[in-house]
Amino acid sequence: MPGTTGVFDAVSESHRAMLSLAPWPSTPAARTVVTADKLIAPPCEVVLPTLQKIPVEQRFLADDREVIALAEILVESGIAVAEDWEKSGKDATKYLLLTLERWIRNHGGTAIDRRFDLELTLSDRLVDYSDERGPQDTLYLIVDPNGAAFVLLNPVLEVLTKMHPQLPATFFRHFVGSLNRWVRVYDYRDAEERVDMLREWYEGEDNPEQYEVPDVEGCTPRCLKEASLNLRSLRDLNQKIRNREVKVLVRALLELRGIARRAKRPEFTEDMGEQLMDSNPALPCLLAAFSTSDAVVGCFDDEAQTAMETTPQPNLIIPLNLSDPTSVCRGFRTLGVACETLAAASRLIDLMPGNEEGVITREEQS
Repeated sequence: MPGTTGVFDAVSESHRAMLSLAPWPSTPAARTVVTADKLIAPPCEVVLPTLQKIPVEQRFLADDREVIALAEILVESGIAVAEDWEKSGKDATKYLLLTLERWIRNHGGTAIDRRFDLELTLSDRLVDYSDERGPQDTLYLIVDPNGAAFVLLNPVLEVLTKMHPQLPATFFRHFVGSLNRWVRVYDYRDAEERVDMLREWYEGEDNPEQYEVPDVEGCTPRCLKEASLNLRSLRDLNQKIRNREVKVLVRALLELRGIARRAKRPEFTEDMGEQLMDSNPALPCLLAAFSTSDAVVGCFDDEAQTAMETTPQPNLIIPLNLSDPTSVCRGFRTLGVACETLAAASRLIDLMPGNEEGVITREEQS
């Protein structure tokens, strides 16, 4: 995660304070929120990364009691550091922002910045500008995309097929599965669901045969229909592989899988469901396609047209109970694992042939 790129301006509003690096529209129902810069950078919509410059912003609107309570817990637990207290000018709200930035940076922020376009928010509610907040003394760490990263699969699947017929399906299963533990990945299975839905719609028309649906099955490599190797077989195979490129890929895949399982994703609670009752599905953080213009991309683009008709659910929600310091520490550890998983996935994509594009450069982040 890039460092702070601006000067905080304090604005008083009754007994609340707002700190921002960019103008933020005021609203009577504005939620308590800290946006810790960005985990990455291109456009603010669900589209393939265009690597365009976007404004960087950080905002905070919170009750002093919650700010101080969280800051005290983070100090006592060793998550926050004294060095940032001096940098913040001894302001608790700025201190929280610096702590979040440092935490992400120490858990793979630089690697995440290369590929993903995500935002981390600390909030007392799950829906922007809603009057409904969570339970008392509860804040949420929320991870969501500003744009979907892109990974091209065909080149790596072709390389792996030459080594072992089951290796491509195994690679796909662990790569996508590890990321899906923490954020949403859009792949050919999502596209197949879209096609099934389109067919149901068209069957109700007078001339359903006039409608064409994307040929997802036709663009999906047959190698993915093979059974996956179990974990032990995959490790044994990697010991026998002599091709250095494949060996490095499998080693990075195993690293990703191991990191993703270091923590358990927080359960989706009843109060979360109530807050998100009218929400759309979560936006994808990554589009995994076989080629740059295949049917999977077509389905993704089609779904993107309506994804924001209602507020989407967050990708990841980590509740923090301010009355229980253990809950706060556990939440930050969970956030660390999620960040490290994204960082490991970014490093693996760097190794995958055909994925030289899609890297977010420092100029595009500034």
